[in-house]
Amino acid sequence: MTSVPSATTWGSPTATKHALLIHGLTSSSHTWHRVASSLAAQGYLVTAPDLVGHVSRVSTDYRLSSIAQDLRPYLEESNYSLIVGHSLGALAALALFAHLPPSHPTAIMLVDPPLQVATESIPFFDNLFSDSCANPKEAETYSVENPRWEREDGIFRELGTRLCSVDAVHGIFEQNQPWDFLHYLKVTSSKWGVKVLLADPAIYMICPVEHFHPYPHIRPVIVPEAGHWIQSDFPDILVEEALKTVAELDTA
Repeated sequence: MTSVPSATTWGSPTATKHALLIHGLTSSSHTWHRVASSLAAQGYLVTAPDLVGHVSRVSTDYRLSSIAQDLRPYLEESNYSLIVGHSLGALAALALFAHLPPSHPTAIMLVDPPLQVATESIPFFDNLFSDSCANPKEAETYSVENPRWEREDGIFRELGTRLCSVDAVHGIFEQNQPWDFLHYLKVTSSKWGVKVLLADPAIYMICPVEHFHPYPHIRPVIVPEAGHWIQSDFPDILVEEALKTVAELDTA
């Protein structure tokens, strides 16, 4: 049996449908608790890994290729009907495309992926995320700032920042420059169902919909009134869109 990193699971071990959920920067596997519970209720065994640099998983190599490499044992353990990645986790999901088994088409959901960030903006985001770990907000503050979140969303958001090291945040931004992962879209294929959920640009925009215009097989969906944390703002919409993508792939 292949050794796999730290993860949280939901659902029955005997389930025939498997889903892999990959969290974003300064988060943890628990960010998926509502999405994962809904998928488990639909008969999925759901696995959510904790990325390197998070939940006390120390590393010195934070290149995206290495983050994805750390996740490869999951692909060796199981075939997935669905892979969902949020933010940094969406980039990791894209980096895993080349390792997906061609005999088992997989539905892919990318949630607000930061595919391209201008070099001059990197210090801003580095400071923003590293400060969230160095000076973590209380769960109640997250709940006030995000009225659609449930109490547990705020708790798990706080937990994620407390268990992510500032060094990991710095390493991720320093070791992935230039921050441009648009080329990963070229390796996607119509053989896999690829859908992208995007925040409402009136609220937050890290991923312009124009990124996907050259790729007609990739379907972007803007979620009205959603911020970057769509899995916490509108988990039901995420699950609905994910299951539709799986169903479309099954009937293709």
